[in-house]
Amino acid sequence: MRPVDIDIRDQILNINGNIVISASAGTGKTYTTVNRIIRDVNNVNNYQTFAAITFTRKAAKEIKDRLGINKGTGFIGTNDNFVLTEIIQPFMYDVYGNEFKKEIFPDYSNQNMINKFDEGVGKIREDGYLCKYDNNHKNFAFQLGLDILKNSASARRYLKSKYFRLYIDEYQDCDVDMHNLFIYISDNLKIPLFLVGDIKQSIYGWRGAYSDGFKDLMKRDDFHTFNLWHNFRSNQPIQNYSNIFMEEARNNYNVCEFNSEVQLIVYTNENDALDYIENWLNKDQKCSFLNYRRDTAEDWSNLLKEREIEFVYLPHSPLDNGDLESEHVWIARMLASYLLEDRYNEYDVLLEIPMPDAFEIRKIRSLLLKVKQNLLNKSDFYNSCIEFYRYLGYSSLNEKMSNEINILYTVISDQRYIPYYNAEKYRQTTSTIHSSKGLEFEQVIINGNEYNFRNENDRYLHYVAVSRPKNRLLILLKNDYRGKKYLEEIENVVIETQKLGFRINTPDIIEMIDLTKSKLEVP
Repeated sequence: MRPVDIDIRDQILNINGNIVISASAGTGKTYTTVNRIIRDVNNVNNYQTFAAITFTRKAAKEIKDRLGINKGTGFIGTNDNFVLTEIIQPFMYDVYGNEFKKEIFPDYSNQNMINKFDEGVGKIREDGYLCKYDNNHKNFAFQLGLDILKNSASARRYLKSKYFRLYIDEYQDCDVDMHNLFIYISDNLKIPLFLVGDIKQSIYGWRGAYSDGFKDLMKRDDFHTFNLWHNFRSNQPIQNYSNIFMEEARNNYNVCEFNSEVQLIVYTNENDALDYIENWLNKDQKCSFLNYRRDTAEDWSNLLKEREIEFVYLPHSPLDNGDLESEHVWIARMLASYLLEDRYNEYDVLLEIPMPDAFEIRKIRSLLLKVKQNLLNKSDFYNSCIEFYRYLGYSSLNEKMSNEINILYTVISDQRYIPYYNAEKYRQTTSTIHSSKGLEFEQVIINGNEYNFRNENDRYLHYVAVSRPKNRLLILLKNDYRGKKYLEEIENVVIETQKLGFRINTPDIIEMIDLTKSKLEVP
């Protein structure tokens, strides 16, 4: 399909300078970013390279895989990894003295949180640990990185000479300190930025996401601003429903034929809702029941199973908790994938290892086999993991290492976590909205009662949820105060869309079915 915004996409690939892109759900932002990187790499005629900076290891791996041989010497990794390896580790001593000429390790555990900037510097001096603030709205690593850049000519020269451009994904989720550092790099080092985000998908406000930074950049004269809105994923009725809830997306409303692709049921008794789901569900297509809270996701999974409607609950793995971050937790996460994920093998392990050429493949295989053979004995498993850690260069056993191996054993010993690592193989699942980000489903079910539209973060989460399905969306609405507020919001956003000049009425975007009055068959 030729996208209706093809001219915009062509400009994005060819224009010079700073670029900021607002990319709505399903518009192919990763594809666009990768194509621009390939274009730039092929046009560079000097020794410079690029940095592709993401929020998650999963996103970094996707970019790395798509680039293939084009990745060359480019940096592809997370925000935290970039600021540590490219700024703090090599240049902290240049600003703070030779006592900081040492290896620095991230430690974002709750046990080592700091309150003040100087306290964080002291932690590095004493223990070599880069810690986090006890306030989610402040980011010590990026404050430190900016301080180093401002005061180290060597650090500035290094970045200017190495990088022709930084590509930053999910920019709407950057906190204010991340934003300040990246803008300093652009304004003072004159390294162009390629920023991609979607203000409608900012779902990390609780941990300091600074969406105003993304909005402000779209108004700056020295940034070329683009909007991608052709959704390759969802059909037009679902696009219409998701867009009208967001002020900045209502102009994308398109009149189309509506055939009950979006349905809402009002219920009092859960059994009535379960009856409707059973009739509505197309079991030959993927469906996810997306919930705000983990306990709600598990509750609905159990209710559906009681009806012999198999919705597999995807529990969040404790290995992916942010407070577990350390310089070596990636090994525990990698081993969990190796032991639980069906399609993850020793070759995937090698891809995760920094500088894999420094290690013998035969030895890696032998150590992995040893870990796998000791699954039934916790002590033997623990010792085989320690041996694996040591081979990869982490020779000093510490409390954090011991803790993450114990958590790893808990995860691989509990069958509940198997679906989390194999989500793609299940047709019907229940999970949280945060866990679903980036995934696609033909059908999606949500709880309308969970959203308070006066809360900006709730509105963003709602957008993420209702923009997930390709074909069908079902909204459950319990007949209570929160349910009534959801219905009022539908009427409000329809009126706001009418004010823009669109001919739209509620039945054009959603079919409402009141199960409290009569029990109806799915049409």
